[in-house]
Amino acid sequence: MKTGAYTGLFCGMMLALMGCADVQLSGKPDVKQVQVLGRTWTVSTVPQRPNAFVAWRDNNNLNPFGRPVALRTPQAVKALELATGCKVVPGKLWQDTSAEYHADMACPQ
Repeated sequence: MKTGAYTGLFCGMMLALMGCADVQLSGKPDVKQVQVLGRTWTVSTVPQRPNAFVAWRDNNNLNPFGRPVALRTPQAVKALELATGCKVVPGKLWQDTSAEYHADMACPQ
């Protein structure tokens, strides 16, 4: 009897998770790649927030003989502006622990 209850619970959880995955995949963000100082940056929209974008830099497969060191934040600002055609709102750019830059942008209407 307990096995049937757990099986039903498990199936219900799986159906719920599959439904959540469908909802998340339906709002695909727009993604663009741009070059800043010889580095590839990927910029995507944040589907839940208007005029919000995320940028992250390709790590060049951890190549020790890659481009010289350059500050990331100015590169992120340039990448966001090149990819979107918008300007970063002052004070609305932050970096998370996975080295992704999040920004609110002021886009021309």
